[in-house]
Amino acid sequence: MSRVSRRSRRPSLRPPALVLPLVLAAAVAPPASGAGYACGDQSAGRERCTRVVVPLDRTGTVPGEIGLSVRTIQPGESRRKVRREAVMLLPGGPGQAGTPLVQDLVRSLVPLQRKRDLVAVDTRGTGRSTDLIACPELESSAVSGLTQGQRIGSCARRIGPAIDRYATTDVVADLEAVRIAGGYDKLLLVGVSYGSLTAQRYAAAYPDRVSGMVLDSTVDAAPDDPFSLATLRAIPGALRNACARGACRGVTDDVLGDLRRTRERLPLTVTVDDGTGRRRPATLDDAVLLGLIQAGDLRPDLRSALPAALRRAGEGDPQPLARLARAVGFGAREGDDEDPEAVGAAGLDSQGSFLATLCRDTDGPWAPGTPPGEARSRAILDALAARSDAERGGWSPEDAIVVSPAVPCAFWPAEPEHASVPPAPDVPTLLLSGADDVRTPPEEARRVAARYPRSTVLDVPGVGHSVLTTASSVGTAEECVDAALGALVTGRPVRRCVAPAEVERAVPLVPSSPAELGRTGPARARAVARATILDAAREVAAATSEDDGEDEDPFAAAAAAAKSTRVAGLRSGSATRTAKGGLRLDRTGFVPGTAVTARGIRKQARISVVVRGKGLRPGRYTIANPLAR
Repeated sequence: MSRVSRRSRRPSLRPPALVLPLVLAAAVAPPASGAGYACGDQSAGRERCTRVVVPLDRTGTVPGEIGLSVRTIQPGESRRKVRREAVMLLPGGPGQAGTPLVQDLVRSLVPLQRKRDLVAVDTRGTGRSTDLIACPELESSAVSGLTQGQRIGSCARRIGPAIDRYATTDVVADLEAVRIAGGYDKLLLVGVSYGSLTAQRYAAAYPDRVSGMVLDSTVDAAPDDPFSLATLRAIPGALRNACARGACRGVTDDVLGDLRRTRERLPLTVTVDDGTGRRRPATLDDAVLLGLIQAGDLRPDLRSALPAALRRAGEGDPQPLARLARAVGFGAREGDDEDPEAVGAAGLDSQGSFLATLCRDTDGPWAPGTPPGEARSRAILDALAARSDAERGGWSPEDAIVVSPAVPCAFWPAEPEHASVPPAPDVPTLLLSGADDVRTPPEEARRVAARYPRSTVLDVPGVGHSVLTTASSVGTAEECVDAALGALVTGRPVRRCVAPAEVERAVPLVPSSPAELGRTGPARARAVARATILDAAREVAAATSEDDGEDEDPFAAAAAAAKSTRVAGLRSGSATRTAKGGLRLDRTGFVPGTAVTARGIRKQARISVVVRGKGLRPGRYTIANPLAR
């Protein structure tokens, strides 16, 4: 199971920046079904936001009700029209809210919306539904001093007696209540990542209420891969794709060999930015490497940067790889960028809801009644060790734990539901599979498709996880997906996607020495200064969430913001974007064995720099400003 845009199948818990207080459903009286509330702007068409009230516990053991937040859109309409069918969007996670996501996908789903409403739901425990689960222990890295098991156990205690009421079975029953409340005869289900599992489970439970399905980044609803080992097996293909059609020319001709040589050198001690522009030691090991590779299926910039970083790491220079890992959370100082008292992000992506659903759905390898803790963890490791090396894609059992959804559930007190899944219904089904997806790889989509008589798998080149949200950034992928959605609802054959005409080039190698940059000492010194200044500019731009395009000014917002931003150099020193919008380098190391110092770099044509190091002529130089354009 995997989140749209953000969630990976990993035991570590991503810390969103903002936290909402936990609201228990039983303690809040939700409005009656159909009662409206503020729905924001109407830019996508006619929108209605309502709540549908469902029981907290359909067995009656735990009293209370939940008000599910439901958003209905009739794109382009100014007056409400009665429609008997709806496109229902099911988001990822588990834990992601559906009502915010639908705004981003309205245009992507246009081919499905003719004579259909578009409906999104914040399922139980998420978003604006009245039982939002928000656990500061999981949502913020600033809550320190607790082990992972203690954090997970604390969150479970917050939920209390309702802890067993967040399985996908409960979610499916809620969705049927939403369908009835909306007055729809049929639903065309669009599930993204974990939402694809929800769609399959709903279709199996209510086959006569489903007209078709779109499964994006498909999760198997009846898995024979409880440890997500398909993710490990997908890594070689994803790396080969990153270098296909000459994309890695001049960078590497053996990216899998680079991966192997890098792993042979691990673990390595590296230094990373601690969040304040200073450096601190950290360990780069197989688990970090695996997490970084997995993060690349949502980040095209990471996919294009990995080949060069692996090449250098395999040669003994791990700093470019360590910087990439830091960019996705590795090495973050505890509490360096999270406020445990802040309010907000749990409503978009609830870690507590993620665990409450995942751990009811996931059958762990431990015996029934095994208490949470070390005994369950040992059972997971033993079960992974029993799998063959080929099944694990060549990774060790200890590494495979990184992608196993069972790992956090070793500390979750609820027992798995052990729900049986009825046979798949015979409905038109389109499975969208990103060729570079390692979270829910093409292997998994084909396994699911084999159970649906009228299914088609659409392989989308150049795209990773969550095709609907990322296809627009890859050549002709968006047009291909649009055509496939249209073909699904009209009964026409789905045409395959062709590879984009333009290749996403791999990021160039970081220089391994000044000798690569010039023939003479002065030429090397000037080239080192230019390369270091450009790298520093990119890093401060990234640190302030600004795009680092060719023509951008990474310091344009500095004066307005009236604050400085400091980042660590790749190897030593630091770079600072000043409050007045200038760039300052303090003995900043980018090329091995060198350091550059400069003051007040803005848009001036020429600047003064001091360059130190071996293999060049140290001293003060006046050079053309590489940031002037």
